Amino acid sequence: MNTGDAQLAALNAYFHLMNMNGAARVYRAAQELGVHDALRHGAASAAEVAEACALREEPVELLLDSLCALGTVAAADGGYALAPVAEFLSGNYRNLGDEYWDFLPTFLRTATPLAKMDSAEQSEAQYEQQVSALAWMMTPAAEVFAKKLGIGTARKALRILDVGGGSGIWSLTCAKHDVDTTVTVSDWPAIVEIAAGFAERMGLGERFDAIPGNYHEADLGQDAFDLALVANVTHIETPEGNVALFRRVRDALRPGGEIAIIDVIPVQPEGELSASLYALGLGLRTESGQVHS
Repeated sequence: MNTGDAQLAALNAYFHLMNMNGAARVYRAAQELGVHDALRHGAASAAEVAEACALREEPVELLLDSLCALGTVAAADGGYALAPVAEFLSGNYRNLGDEYWDFLPTFLRTATPLAKMDSAEQSEAQYEQQVSALAWMMTPAAEVFAKKLGIGTARKALRILDVGGGSGIWSLTCAKHDVDTTVTVSDWPAIVEIAAGFAERMGLGERFDAIPGNYHEADLGQDAFDLALVANVTHIETPEGNVALFRRVRDALRPGGEIAIIDVIPVQPEGELSASLYALGLGLRTESGQVHS
């Protein structure tokens, strides 16, 4: 890399950092001052938002334009309205994981995570708080996944085992694309109840079953399934834990059965920052979680 290219790369890195920091400050100011909340009942002008939040109209309009660029707000008749992502930001993910990132200095000093989401003692309670929001996040990807696997065309009438399935959104989306496919979700008792609710709302209750309990210990069956989904699970397991899990899953599959693994896998340069932050986040909230190759 010559001097000019190096200087340009440095400038790009600097402005990228500036933009990320500014975007984070804009988002947090909007949350702290109630700007997003002022739009929860419908579109409003900058003046109406400013009045609702006891702020001044001119700077609020600048803030709203920045939020439009961020994607949390969109232009609408009469001014501004919440973007679809606001549905996600009103729940457990409203603070964008601040409780973990605030703990980062302590983690760096002690190597002790804030939570142990991969432990049997904490896993059920931790995921019970997040599973519905995660379903909303994963739905578009689940649709792409079902189409890539050719569910309803290349693959039909499947018996699907969804290991650590959470809301069941991955397997239920597959079943939505094929009327002869059935779903069995293996997860903690409180979690499979949530998955059953999703199945009912999707009109798939009659094709849903559950195996409640720790998927490392529960009876997953023998030669019973055509396809096993291991979605967003491998990152909370050690390499040895994954091998043990895959062996159990293989026993549950019929001859010729398949395992589909869905997780963060760092193979695309444009995803390097996301993957590295995800790995660091796993360190903050698990004992042994990691991004695997």
